[in-house]
Amino acid sequence: MPNFKIIQDVPDQARIKIYGSENAALITTDGGYLSVTAPVGGFSITAPTNGLLITASAAGLSVTGPTNGLIVTATADGLSVTAPTNGLLVTASAAGLSVTGPANGLVVTAPASGLSVTAPANGLLVTASAAGLSVTGPANGLIVTAPASGLSVTAPTNGLLVTASDSGLSVTGPANGLIVTAPSTGLSVTPPTGGLLITSTGLSVISTVATTDVTEVQTGITDTAGTPSTTYQVLGISEYSFGLVNESTSAANAQAVATLQISPDGVNWFDNSAVTTLNQSTSNALVSSIFLKYARVYYAAVNAASSVDLTIFFQGQS
Repeated sequence: MPNFKIIQDVPDQARIKIYGSENAALITTDGGYLSVTAPVGGFSITAPTNGLLITASAAGLSVTGPTNGLIVTATADGLSVTAPTNGLLVTASAAGLSVTGPANGLVVTAPASGLSVTAPANGLLVTASAAGLSVTGPANGLIVTAPASGLSVTAPTNGLLVTASDSGLSVTGPANGLIVTAPSTGLSVTPPTGGLLITSTGLSVISTVATTDVTEVQTGITDTAGTPSTTYQVLGISEYSFGLVNESTSAANAQAVATLQISPDGVNWFDNSAVTTLNQSTSNALVSSIFLKYARVYYAAVNAASSVDLTIFFQGQS
């Protein structure tokens, strides 16, 4: 490196040029501001033990990655990036931009005017640490624009938390689709106060149908006054019905009668179907026309001298 003495009566007017290994200017002054130009081989910034502080002027801060990439290595204490008043611009090279959160987390605080993240042509990769990744949208919203090849978000082991502002969260899938891969513990989406809007040219939602299938067998029925079946709480079951089968084979004229009963409280019951008569080896179904919280079948023998064997099926789906 050249080693010259500086003779300048006005220190503020002194200019210093630092040369890199390629004998090219590494750091120069530009109009009173500091300009850092990386060599072709790339530029690496490693924060010292007590942290690295970069304060931008009011005009904003622009970071442009060189051809071979820009590497910022944070200390174990974490890395905090606070955008100045006029915004923070990070321009990635054609090879893409990779952001890896350090062990203690990565914090990006957006200004009140909002934060816009546009992925470069070769994609944007954000790798969260084991502690998880938290993205909180600023007051004026968070905009993530995906490239034409699509956007893939894979939650880390400890989960991905996206907190929307009160004005709501809008997720628009790019032309080639939006993929969100949830961890094995599941994915939870809670709409914010202002609502959750998902815009898609074709959204497919596949859900698993929950079913209920219970069988109740009553044998030797001789009571002609009537007996209630098991009571079923049907809240959360969108459709249900009762199937009745008279299984009697030994007694002659072993008939049974039955009706569907419903109740709002499990105490006060009323009929919700006509009384149906089941002869030996016959079957029928009972379906409610009114929805209340509880349902059951009320059944009886027609002739006390002829015992009845009755099977009651309760089946539903939601």
